[in-house]
Amino acid sequence: MAPSSTTMRLTSVDVVLREHDHLASCVHIAMMIEAYVDHSAKWTIAQAACKGHPHLLARLGAQQLPIYERQMDWAMRMAADKGDLQTVQWLSAYRPQMKVSTRVMDSAAFSGHLEMIQWLHANRSEGCSTHAMDSAAACGHLDIVQWLHANRREGCTTAAMDSAAAGGHLKVLQWFATNRREGCSSVAVSFALFNGHFDVVQWLEEYLADVAHTRNDDDDEDDAMDGSRASWRRSRVSSIHAYEQRSNSRRGSFSLALV
Repeated sequence: MAPSSTTMRLTSVDVVLREHDHLASCVHIAMMIEAYVDHSAKWTIAQAACKGHPHLLARLGAQQLPIYERQMDWAMRMAADKGDLQTVQWLSAYRPQMKVSTRVMDSAAFSGHLEMIQWLHANRSEGCSTHAMDSAAACGHLDIVQWLHANRREGCTTAAMDSAAAGGHLKVLQWFATNRREGCSSVAVSFALFNGHFDVVQWLEEYLADVAHTRNDDDDEDDAMDGSRASWRRSRVSSIHAYEQRSNSRRGSFSLALV
């Protein structure tokens, strides 16, 4: 496809014309040279966006090339994941009426790009899902967790604290315990233990004991809490046993390697 007359001319063509002044005034020759060296026809909008090539995007956009909803969602997610705000803004302006999924903001939250999240919040209507706060907690992005808490309504699930425990993010866990009510599940201790985060294990023991004590004040919940505490104790004992087995196995493997 020949480039549009409104498309910025390729730099390589300008170099050729500078070397041959007598061709500079021959517009048709410049267009022929450009058509020969231009490989942008091999690219799609989505591919250029995922690679983060703004000049290529501008060139393709000037030709009004199509992009479909699935491609737009994919390209926006890739750009959001990389924190490439320029590309996200370009795509949004290129097809402003086209909707994308909540996974775009979710991806930005997972990767820790607060500026991207703030722009999407202010300029797009799709929002995010609970996965945004859950994944931000999993990766230890406390600033994003706090911003989502203050500015969005999607909230999170128990996976937020569970995955934060798995990652050893004690400050994130402490913030959740103080500011939100979802809590964690019985696997939080297991995750922390398996990954060697013993400070988190100790903190979770104290946190869960406090939660159990608080809930135990309500007689209607006694039976449920007794079952929950029993389940948690079984999970903890099982987790400690599994961790010891894994540690012994590793030591055995190490000893064999030395023989």
